[in-house]
Amino acid sequence: MQIDTISLIIYAALFIFTGYNLSLAWKLAKLQTQKLLRHPAELDRQENEQLQLLSKDKRRWSILGRVFFWGTILVALTGDLTEVAFFLTLYSICNIIVLRNNITTINILAVK
Repeated sequence: MQIDTISLIIYAALFIFTGYNLSLAWKLAKLQTQKLLRHPAELDRQENEQLQLLSKDKRRWSILGRVFFWGTILVALTGDLTEVAFFLTLYSICNIIVLRNNITTINILAVK
């Protein structure tokens, strides 16, 4: 079995993005347990607008992530391992963006 350059890049990207995804998930879990959060009534207008924009962005990336996940399942049934790794890499990128939005949301809601 010989691995070509593109496959090697895809596998390396998957490894790196998965590690970064896990570190962000760990950071989010720590933030959720350590920070005290304000109620929505305590937020000013600008913070509410930021939260609404983050919510819309998070929803878009979540939907795209689901598309890539189901694409991964479909490719796993019909394609080869490199294609599966490619779609998993795209799914990991979507998850990273959603986690970063969640961290930003927690930081906005945190008691200052």
